[in-house]
Amino acid sequence: MMEQVEPKPAVRGGFAAMLDRMENVYLAVLRAGALLIATLLLAYAAWLGVSGLYKVSRDVKSVKEAVASVSAEDVASVDLKAQEAKAKQAADPMRQQRSFYQGFAKRYLALYRSKFEPFQQPDDAKLTDQEFTSLFVDMDGRLTAIERGDLDFAQDKGDLEALLKAVTGAADLKVTKDRLQAYRRAKKVQVARTVTEMKTERYCSYYGYYIDSCISWSTREVPVSRTVTETRLPDGIVYPADLFRAYHQKFVDTLIERREANAAQAQKARVEIQQDNANGSERLWTAIRIVGAFVVLMFLFLLIALERHQRRIARADAGSGQG
Repeated sequence: MMEQVEPKPAVRGGFAAMLDRMENVYLAVLRAGALLIATLLLAYAAWLGVSGLYKVSRDVKSVKEAVASVSAEDVASVDLKAQEAKAKQAADPMRQQRSFYQGFAKRYLALYRSKFEPFQQPDDAKLTDQEFTSLFVDMDGRLTAIERGDLDFAQDKGDLEALLKAVTGAADLKVTKDRLQAYRRAKKVQVARTVTEMKTERYCSYYGYYIDSCISWSTREVPVSRTVTETRLPDGIVYPADLFRAYHQKFVDTLIERREANAAQAQKARVEIQQDNANGSERLWTAIRIVGAFVVLMFLFLLIALERHQRRIARADAGSGQG
């Protein structure tokens, strides 16, 4: 009985053929890549050589200075408004900043006069224009800070515009109108409270009994209580000027708080990006090392393939010689 032939040799032969095909593909890719790189290097070297020769051949003496001339039309084209603006700027370097702050103070004061002041009671003292500007704008302080470099005018300008917009919006809210109406209807009531003050009194620090008289006098602070009666607003009621000041300060405090929070968040994001950059660089170098190892393996593979090819040629020559 004939034994069945195992299919393993055929499988091995097919696997070897597949390896040969893969080997041929890799060899073709390596040859094409080597030729492409060599061509690019040659072209780059040629470009460097030609451009280098051109730059070396240039002569400094060949450059001649052109004669400058000014025509009558050039002279007459002077911008008088620009010259006037430059003269004013030289006379007052802070002219632009001063003009903005003055204009802002007028707009901010107009907001207070139209939205808050009408709800004052008849006996309330009114803020003058100068008092309002000093309290809520402080133009002189801002100009001094800008000159010292402690304040950025562009940022401060944006902040003040945002302040005006926010307080204007708050003035139109129902809660603000309710607060102002409550103050206008409020009646001040008399409230008695006890006030303790320190009073200086003279006393005998050393008494002479043998002469029945004080020998040495001194002074000391003693607490003295008295009752004071004053008029107060009911709890929860505030003056319109105090409400405006509270809104102003709330904007400033909230802006600083959120700006600091945004700065902290941005710094956190920057740290994360720096960490990602470091990690990315490490990954890139790892990828480069892997590609380098792959190239070395392919070079070794090429050497092995060449050696196998030489052996095949040698066996073919030997077979033809025996024939």
